[in-house]
Amino acid sequence: MSTDQEKSFTATLSTQFGYPHFPLLTYGRAIKTLRPDYETFAVSPHIDVSDYLFVKPDVAPDALTFYFRCDRDYYTIYIFTPGEYCYRTLSRESKDFMNAYVAKSGDQTTFNLLNAHGKIITLDQIDTDTPSVYIQTRGGALLCAGKSRNKYDPAVGTFVRTDPYRSEIALEFKLNILKRNVPY
Repeated sequence: MSTDQEKSFTATLSTQFGYPHFPLLTYGRAIKTLRPDYETFAVSPHIDVSDYLFVKPDVAPDALTFYFRCDRDYYTIYIFTPGEYCYRTLSRESKDFMNAYVAKSGDQTTFNLLNAHGKIITLDQIDTDTPSVYIQTRGGALLCAGKSRNKYDPAVGTFVRTDPYRSEIALEFKLNILKRNVPY
């Protein structure tokens, strides 16, 4: 796969709901919370959400650093924060939640960055006048604030989801670009 180095970059992110984080990295231990959806045959009402991506207002703004690796107009998003998740990719699991996965060639979810008008953009169209971007999967599912029976858990925040029927609102990501033209 060819990489467009001039369109690849590292950044921290923020949203209207707070900053992205993984509970295991934030708290240093496994975290359980109520299942976000009612499941008929669930053994326990709680699930381990340590690897799930959340947004939360009281997390450090630089809790996660991401590397956006560009291939044409698609991005693979790597976690560049030191620790257990470093070099994992941000990917969608089968139930629509965003998770940290070990990167395997062709296995990870790829994303497009969209401007306020829904047009695909890359780093060369992002400047200080770009207030925010939307992120969507290759299949066209926007990253959204998850709607669930427990909308906001004070311990972890709000789930990041892609299912439009189980989401509240599309997340507007503000990019704090740390470095442009980053090789992998």
